[in-house]
Amino acid sequence: MGQNLNAHFTKHQKRFLDLIAQEPYIVETFYLTGGTALSACYLNHRLSEDIDLFSQKAFIGEKVIAVMAKICTKLKAKSELTRIEDLYRYDLTLSHDKLKIDFSWYDFIPLEAPNKLGSLAVDTLADIAVNKLLSISQRTASKDYVDLYFILKKWTVWDLRHGVEHKFKLDLEPLYLSSLFAKVTELTELPVMKKKLTLKELKVFFLDEAKRLAAPMIKP
Repeated sequence: MGQNLNAHFTKHQKRFLDLIAQEPYIVETFYLTGGTALSACYLNHRLSEDIDLFSQKAFIGEKVIAVMAKICTKLKAKSELTRIEDLYRYDLTLSHDKLKIDFSWYDFIPLEAPNKLGSLAVDTLADIAVNKLLSISQRTASKDYVDLYFILKKWTVWDLRHGVEHKFKLDLEPLYLSSLFAKVTELTELPVMKKKLTLKELKVFFLDEAKRLAAPMIKP
């Protein structure tokens, strides 16, 4: 059974989540995950604005649309919906602020039972950590490297690699991971940080990790 969480959301995130947590279909179907869950519920290390809600089963889009229409009315928010296969993406405009909400079908079994934020299920730190290692194989984004930097203070690369293999049935070989970590040189800026970290520190960390991963493969 997961634990109950305290969280550090922005005003608009908190208001949205308070409302969505009152919707039985959403609570029964989706769980909170991604960078905002990681930062607001666990690490409090950077600003993350998007809200990711995943479902392990195919969800009923019409029910999501009905819920969001009701919530947008309560928030007095303008909304724009983009549908990409099993992703329903809402871009909300609230006063002068924006909020992006993703509802996604993500049919991978979590490593651990979710935690709770009130009535809403929240992905565990371990599951988000493993997802983040996989993320850098799909994109090169500073937020993912920043997240991994702080995650790797708790777990090793080998822990996360094992988690990816167990959860996604993928073997991220050390030399391949080394090449992904080396892509940190392509980054030009950091997200808005809550904890101290410079771009130089981030690059040095991952380049050192890249060398360690590649070292056993290099013949003397």
